[in-house]
Amino acid sequence: MKKLVLLASAALLVSGLIGATPAKAATLIGNSISASYGFPNTGTFPTGFVSYSSSTFSIADPDVETVLSLVSNLHPRSPDVVFVDFSAHALTFTFLNAQTRTASTFNGPEFTVLSGNPFGAIDSVVISGGQTVDASIVGGVLEVNWQGQIFAANDTVVINFASPVPEPSTWAMMILGFAGVGFMAYRHKSKPA
Repeated sequence: MKKLVLLASAALLVSGLIGATPAKAATLIGNSISASYGFPNTGTFPTGFVSYSSSTFSIADPDVETVLSLVSNLHPRSPDVVFVDFSAHALTFTFLNAQTRTASTFNGPEFTVLSGNPFGAIDSVVISGGQTVDASIVGGVLEVNWQGQIFAANDTVVINFASPVPEPSTWAMMILGFAGVGFMAYRHKSKPA
């Protein structure tokens, strides 16, 4: 009888966990983001040579959120153009034309979450053209540094963020599975030989 009461209590607890409203997965979709560009160091935002088609935007997969335009000494009449595309757990830059970034202390875009989930830890940075690009999160700001790099047309830089923590219902199913295995081991051990 005691085992039956314990089993019924455990079943009620698990069903309560499964029936609970799942927590929102740590996705960037729906976030409001502010974009800036740091040069020659982080926190210094020059005007005139850099602009975004929209410096504040909401993330909506699979759309390109904003277009970064950079005017350089190499191409004073036609700007260097970079598509900026966020997804649920990644950020992709696509270079539309050949570009050379100046080798200063810092030269690259910065993104701040205005509302929504914060950026997850950076899992990896994947570069199609073999360049060296650093990405870090400092005080909640995503800083992408591509100083001194040369990009060809259609090169991409993808910053992948760590996957979100499993939802409560996933944890409940895992706990239920472990409890079931433990109960079976207990039953097997308690049976007389």
